[in-house]
Amino acid sequence: MLKNVSYNLLETITIVSKSLYRYDTYKLDAENSKSSQELWTAFKAQREKELSMLLKELKNQIDSGMLALE
Repeated sequence: MLKNVSYNLLETITIVSKSLYRYDTYKLDAENSKSSQELWTAFKAQREKELSMLLKELKNQIDSGMLALE
């Protein structure tokens, strides 16, 4: 079993990654609405920053030996 801190990090990485995939679809669905396309583009950019931060923390946990089983 993973420690909660590691599980929470991995779960959030999964959620953010899935949202990034969906935003491309949502943007395509909004082909007739420039404002909606801009909205999904902005959300995607924010989520990409979040994912980058999460992956950096995951690497820190791996490097420090924190990512371990209980």
